[in-house]
Amino acid sequence: MFIWSALVTLIITGIAGYLGKLKVNTSKDFITGGNKLGVLGVTSMLMGSIIGGASTVGTAQMAYNRGIGAIWFILGLSISSIFLGLMYAKQVEQENHETIPHILGQTYGKKARTAASLLLSGGIFIHINGQVIAVIALFTAIFGLSTFLSAVIVIGLLVVYVIFGGFWGGTLVGSVKTVLLYSTSLISGYILFFHLKGGSEILAYFPKEPWFNLFSSGIANDLASGIATVVGVLSTQTYFQAVIAGRNSKVSRNSAFLTAFLVFPIGIVCTSIGMYMRIHYPNIVPSEAFPLFLQNHLHPVIGGISIATILISSIATGAGLALGMATMFVRDVYKEIIHPQAGDKLQLYLLRLSIVVIGFMTFGIVMKNQDSMVLDWGFLSMIFRATPIFLPLTAAMFFKNRLKAESGIYAIIGGPAASILWILLGYGKITSLYIGLGAGFIILAGMNLRYGELGKQR
Repeated sequence: MFIWSALVTLIITGIAGYLGKLKVNTSKDFITGGNKLGVLGVTSMLMGSIIGGASTVGTAQMAYNRGIGAIWFILGLSISSIFLGLMYAKQVEQENHETIPHILGQTYGKKARTAASLLLSGGIFIHINGQVIAVIALFTAIFGLSTFLSAVIVIGLLVVYVIFGGFWGGTLVGSVKTVLLYSTSLISGYILFFHLKGGSEILAYFPKEPWFNLFSSGIANDLASGIATVVGVLSTQTYFQAVIAGRNSKVSRNSAFLTAFLVFPIGIVCTSIGMYMRIHYPNIVPSEAFPLFLQNHLHPVIGGISIATILISSIATGAGLALGMATMFVRDVYKEIIHPQAGDKLQLYLLRLSIVVIGFMTFGIVMKNQDSMVLDWGFLSMIFRATPIFLPLTAAMFFKNRLKAESGIYAIIGGPAASILWILLGYGKITSLYIGLGAGFIILAGMNLRYGELGKQR
């Protein structure tokens, strides 16, 4: 019963992704839903993209090990959602602003656009692989399938979620996922706090230090977790793409704010579950805390649906990332450099083909790296997403006409180069993010302030 309910839920979401095809007539429909979405649609796509396995399984895992300090990741997602609305909603009114590299290209030139697209695509692809490896681990543990078959199913669903309907497919899957995820969280929270009396048990069992200290790993390290999440989200094409799909800036802004409000309670429930499982299951693998709670404390049918929801969360996040990567290739590389006269039908075909190719590439890589650490993929992804994009993009949005064009390309390349060099020298991976951001800031500031020309028009 448990497994069957999970499988049926996965099939239903796959059908939802396919039905998105009915709304796709142009490449713009495929990429941003034709900018026709209301608050429900934009929120669904944002929730579908932003809440993955790290937000549920990962948060419970960290809470199992260190208590409420696990909330930093979810807190970072909530804050970044607010900034998505504040920074990107106004781009809805801008014609053809479908990608982050396009914005960079308007300020820094074609070379900067191409470099940003390639580096950001690389970072997104790395993140997709980490998501898929995490989901494969859940599939093998829950369903007892081989790694090969699990990879085929996971990547197959990832492709199906967006290949037919693109943004519309992702939105429909996101809608199903949001309803299921919130239902799962509410049911799990009710059982934990009211049926199992887990709240009072957690308060009575754990000492204040380190379990109830938000900075148990040190202020610098814990703040770094939140800051890294915010910078990473703001530098990712997928979330930008979701925000600009609104029918107007007000819709997009309100959707981002609503997402910030909806995300945080999920973190509270998952953190509490992780701590509760530490009390009653002290010898399990920490990553199994959340799935085991659903399996042991929910009705088999509800538990199966809940497990499928976790899987959908991670797969849908990967699908949204694949759509963002395909969009940048077609819009920023193929149409801009390879074939400027490419028609809409050809672009729509290439968007779908790109997603299939991403699926095959992901399959080959995860089969050779199935035992790797998921967090290692996350850190590496951040180097190629945040360090080349965040500061040049922020500067372009606020100081567009007061920047030297050549400063962009140097900052876009110099940021990740500094991060990689820092890691190769044997220093910490998390600190490499700040080295890369620092290098980008020095390049931008140095090249635009060297002669006191920040206010000078290009």
